[in-house]
Amino acid sequence: MKLLVALIFSSILVVVCSKVSYRGAQVLTLNPGNENERDILRELQVKYKLRFWRDPRRHNGPVDLQVPSDELLTVKQLLVLNRMSFEVAIDDLQEAILAQVSPREAQFTLADFDYNKYHTFAEITAWTANFAKAHSKYVTRIKVGTTYENRTFYALKISTGGSGKKAFALDCGIHADEWIGPATCIHVIKNLTESIGTSGLVGDLLKDVDFYLIPSSNPDGYVYSWQSDRMWRKTRSPTSGNCFGVDPNRNWDSNFAGNGSSNDPCSDDYHGPHAWSEANVRAQRDFVNGIENLQGYIDIHSFSQLWMFPYGYTYKHARDYELLSKIASESVAAIKSVHGVVYTPGPIAEVIYVASGSTADYFYDHLKLRCVFAAELRDKGQHGMLLPESEIQPTAEEIFAGLLVIARNIREGNCAL
Repeated sequence: MKLLVALIFSSILVVVCSKVSYRGAQVLTLNPGNENERDILRELQVKYKLRFWRDPRRHNGPVDLQVPSDELLTVKQLLVLNRMSFEVAIDDLQEAILAQVSPREAQFTLADFDYNKYHTFAEITAWTANFAKAHSKYVTRIKVGTTYENRTFYALKISTGGSGKKAFALDCGIHADEWIGPATCIHVIKNLTESIGTSGLVGDLLKDVDFYLIPSSNPDGYVYSWQSDRMWRKTRSPTSGNCFGVDPNRNWDSNFAGNGSSNDPCSDDYHGPHAWSEANVRAQRDFVNGIENLQGYIDIHSFSQLWMFPYGYTYKHARDYELLSKIASESVAAIKSVHGVVYTPGPIAEVIYVASGSTADYFYDHLKLRCVFAAELRDKGQHGMLLPESEIQPTAEEIFAGLLVIARNIREGNCAL
């Protein structure tokens, strides 16, 4: 079934064709009480081709299960049969998808660009060019690389000039369905640039720290999530049979193909045929590796409100565990001070689940960086990946506060080897 959604872009009628309809699909929230119940959920997921928004691997937390309309009755009956209670978090997934973004004209100029809307990759690419041109004294647009589908993606460097300065790298949108990531990165770029030359913490940080931000690091998947399947997470390279895509946050050479990744090419967690198989991953690796005097890195995801640090692939504590714990705790305190939203700090493997082949673990070990983090933004499951546009600005405001804590530690020398 194809669902056609008409959007008016710059007086030109653009029809976005959603090849995948989620009409009648629901998202169920459960609280499994033991490992047996978690195993039951995994069995249901495989048998009925369900999708976890929050996986049973997560520690002591709720599980969100996306169930297609034609399997709803069966799945619910099996849950009841196994005495597993559930709540309907999203009653009709397609309605929630349509409600996330309101029809509007395209925004390809700075004058038109609304920072509190979700934007297509074409709009984001145009914005990076326009923003860098408008702020050319301090902002430089840098090519990160080219994707499998031949899309070029960019980073913006924000610098007040000078050589030998410390650097902080951020990337957003490595998982295509996590739209709040790119929207937040764009806000951060704007906030940093507008703070240059001002008195106070941000202005002072920019005197000593350069920022490098990649607003959208999985362009092929992101475009596909707009044009074909809103819930698409991976890249778009062909893999096996009728399956496509690799999880770009399982494709890094850091305990590659280990626990927390999948050998199944159809799985959302598929690690790929080999490390570095994905063009966008290789490009991101080379770009970040090439940043001079890099002393901090963060990979921004959604959702669950977590502020994490290595390791993901093992429960072994990182060599800088005490420092990372201190910075993470200070970051979540700063986040809470903005809108009262609570984030949970801790190692990736402990606060969410074991995951191998991730950006954070790779940069922590390969570059021997001390200050490496991974964030999961709003919310805790009410909307999940379909966070309303009304929450873009408050999310960006609180995350900006958390990022400044990391930047302050970089400036003070706490992240230096």
